[in-house]
Amino acid sequence: MANFEAAILADKLLKRSTRDLMWTVAQPTDGKPSHYALGWFVTDKFGVHIAGHSGGQQGTDTDFVVAPDRNLGVVVLANMDNVNTSKLADSLLKITLDLPDKN
Repeated sequence: MANFEAAILADKLLKRSTRDLMWTVAQPTDGKPSHYALGWFVTDKFGVHIAGHSGGQQGTDTDFVVAPDRNLGVVVLANMDNVNTSKLADSLLKITLDLPDKN
């Protein structure tokens, strides 16, 4: 997954224009704000624009986050469910961004 993330960030897997389109948030017709793009959750967190996807199934939990403007990303894979991989991914993202982790 880390290699997949690196390939996306290095424009080796997709053209930059395709990646940007993939991370463009669709505007719902009801006018309510959305953070959903083509399979990705896109938002600003810790003052940085990020795109990510989380999920899991029985026995697993995952979180995948990239900060394209900083050319960095975090992948968390757990071999158990009901694990807060998003919280761990946020903590690792803060470390890679050199931000204090104030829980």
